[in-house]
Amino acid sequence: MLSCVRYIFFLCFAIVSSFLTSFYFHEFKGKETESRRDISYIAEGSLTPLGDNRTLILSPYYDSRGTKVIRVLAIIHHEVGELYCRFHCEHKEHVPVRAAIELHSDRFGFPYGTADLLCTEPADCDYNYVSVHWSSSGDVEQSPVFEIRNRAPESFSANFTVCISTLYGNYKNVLQLIQSIEMYKLLGAHRVTIYRNSCHETVDKVLQYYVKEGFMEVISWPIDRYLRTSDKWHYSLDPNSEIGYYAQTATLNDCIYRNMYRSKFVLLNDIDEIILPVKHRDWKSLMNSLQEQYPQTSIFLVENHVFPTSIKGSELNMWSNISGVNILHNTYREPNDPNAFNNRKMIVDPRKVFQSSVHSALKADGQSTNLPPDAAILFHCKKATRPELTQEALIEDQTILRYNVSLARSVDHVARNICPDPASLCRDQFRLLLG
Repeated sequence: MLSCVRYIFFLCFAIVSSFLTSFYFHEFKGKETESRRDISYIAEGSLTPLGDNRTLILSPYYDSRGTKVIRVLAIIHHEVGELYCRFHCEHKEHVPVRAAIELHSDRFGFPYGTADLLCTEPADCDYNYVSVHWSSSGDVEQSPVFEIRNRAPESFSANFTVCISTLYGNYKNVLQLIQSIEMYKLLGAHRVTIYRNSCHETVDKVLQYYVKEGFMEVISWPIDRYLRTSDKWHYSLDPNSEIGYYAQTATLNDCIYRNMYRSKFVLLNDIDEIILPVKHRDWKSLMNSLQEQYPQTSIFLVENHVFPTSIKGSELNMWSNISGVNILHNTYREPNDPNAFNNRKMIVDPRKVFQSSVHSALKADGQSTNLPPDAAILFHCKKATRPELTQEALIEDQTILRYNVSLARSVDHVARNICPDPASLCRDQFRLLLG
């Protein structure tokens, strides 16, 4: 009799437990499951095309400066006039909000350009994800879903982050790449974010070394998979293309927002450029001085100076087995033409910048200041832009040689770690790359 009672008790307990469990998941978890049914479609790449075939989405960023909005960075055709953010609210249907489309003003004549899609937060909507659609009522179920970045601002993990855009054209200048990265370290960088379209396999090996070291973030940038890209700056120079310089401005803006709450300052330059202090030893000392002189400035513009790689002012030749440009040879620079446009690059406070071009900020809080060349220069080692000039017409500038001992030590360290065997295939690749 007692065993029968126990059996009935446990049977009732099991039935009640099963009912309560089912009720809980149906009432309390069902809506969450419904609202997150498309989590498996979260976009993870750097570029995501929409079905309208005229829009590429980079990433949405939470922007609480002024009116709280979601700022979706995108590349769009200039004729796109209507897009919607579809907010994935917890426990309710998707909420569509029409985006205010701000196509950046520096499209340089190309059909496609960088754009901000500004979407106001909907009321009574707890969200972490958003989709973008060309219709307010279209089927969003198969649309890519994006996780919103910068929802919880981080404390600074870096004082200086260098943004490099973009490596393309099977880039293979190994020695200058290593020297530039090591110079950034010597000057005070804590991180380099680089957008890679294409590069030689040995260059990729160098990049992966820095990624493993924790110093570099490499972002794949397959823009030519979606658009006809150009290595020219203006559409008139390449009218068969759809976007210029492999969408360089899009990467720069993405890098600013990506590092907005991670880095105190962001430097925007190319891999063959180094923002080089003249009076100071590093960027920290430089910026301490500049902020005292220009307390209202949030964008510092550094004057470009070309050091032609064809002119050797130094015979330092420690890396003859590694192919590429040796920046320690470059101690002569071209005189700048005061009447010509100067391709300045920037040091910015990323929290003050809303939109950026390559050589200036398009929308920002605070002032922009052109730095005098006795404060800092853009040390730009490249093919001569004025090849008619003789060496006697150039200006001797040995600023880079202040770092030759430290740079030689650090470059040797990297080379030994990447290719520990001097006779290895890797060294052969270093030697033959530019052959």
